[in-house]
Amino acid sequence: MTTKKSSPEIKTVASQVTDAVTQSNMIATGLAPAHSLATLYQTISQSIGTSTQNAVSNQQNVNSMNLAALSQNIQMILQNAQPKTVVQPIIIQTPSVEKTETSSNKTN
Repeated sequence: MTTKKSSPEIKTVASQVTDAVTQSNMIATGLAPAHSLATLYQTISQSIGTSTQNAVSNQQNVNSMNLAALSQNIQMILQNAQPKTVVQPIIIQTPSVEKTETSSNKTN
């Protein structure tokens, strides 16, 4: 393809092409705020969902700790309510007859 350098050729673009490009640029420009807000809303929804899951998990852990503390306290209360039985050996000493007779004989 050869072109003449002496006479510059002006190339024109059809008006339909320029209109299509202009409209697509306007659509992209017009949709940018809506797209960015949609992205923002999705991000906020994700973070709220994650924080709700964390709150539920923390509440379950607190309930487990409360149950453990309650059972420990009930166990301590029941241990103190029962009377403690102390087993002591019963030793009965009777004075032997021989010792009393010998001691009475010495005094006479």
